[in-house]
Amino acid sequence: MNKIRIQTTQNVALDFTPASVGDRILAHIIDWVIFIAWGTLCSISFSGLFASFEDNTFVVIIFITFIVLPIMCYDLLFEVFMNGQSIGKRAMNIRVINLDGTQPTLGAYLMRWLFRLADTMIFGSVVALVVASVNGKGQRIGDIAAGTAVVKIKPLVSLEQLRQESIAENYQVVFPEVSILSDQDIITLRAVLKKGEHNHQLIEEATEKVKEVMGINTDLNDTDFLKQVLKDHTYLTTIEG
Repeated sequence: MNKIRIQTTQNVALDFTPASVGDRILAHIIDWVIFIAWGTLCSISFSGLFASFEDNTFVVIIFITFIVLPIMCYDLLFEVFMNGQSIGKRAMNIRVINLDGTQPTLGAYLMRWLFRLADTMIFGSVVALVVASVNGKGQRIGDIAAGTAVVKIKPLVSLEQLRQESIAENYQVVFPEVSILSDQDIITLRAVLKKGEHNHQLIEEATEKVKEVMGINTDLNDTDFLKQVLKDHTYLTTIEG
C-alpha cells in the first residue's frame, strides 16, 4: 500500500498509511446509520407535534432545523471538534490530517466539507471513490483542495516507549534548552529513536535539527544526545513542573 510521507517539526520524515477505500466506505456507512437513526428519532419525537399543526411551513422548518441541517453539518462539526474524526472514522480508526502531518485548520475542514457536497452529494459517492482510488494518497477532491488526507491511526510509539524514565530528584539537567521543545516534539524524538535502530541517518537528521532549534553543541554521539534530551525533558516536566 502507498505511504504518505510527512515532515515533522524536527524535519524528520515519518510515514502514514492512507485509509483504504474500504475503511472510508465503512466509516461512511456507520455515519449514515447514525443519520438514519437520528432522522427516525426526530420523526418519532415530533410526530405528535406535526399532527397538531395544519400549517406545513412549520413542519418544514422543524424538519430542516432538526434533521437536514444536523446531517449536512455533521462531518464538518465532528471533524472540527473530534480532531479530524466523525463517529464512523473513529470506529474505523482513521482520521483527517494535513499533508504536513499537522492538524487541519478550520479552513481546511471547511474546504473538505464544501467539496463533499460536489463529490459525494451531487455526483454521488462514485466520484469520490474513483478519485480516492487513483490519487495514490487516498484523497478525494475535497482532500486535494484542502491539502489533507485521511490516514490510518497508528501510534508513533508504543506505550512502553511513552513510559517516562524514573529520574532521581537530585538529577542534574544537562541541556536546559530542552524546555523549548513541545510535548509533540518529544513524542516525535521517541519515535525517531525507535525507528533509528535500523536507520542511523534518521537519528542523525533529527539530532542536527534539535541542536539547531536548541542552539547547542555537544560531543555526545547522536543517540546518547537524544536520550539525554528526553531525560532532561522528563525531569523538567515532572520534577520541576
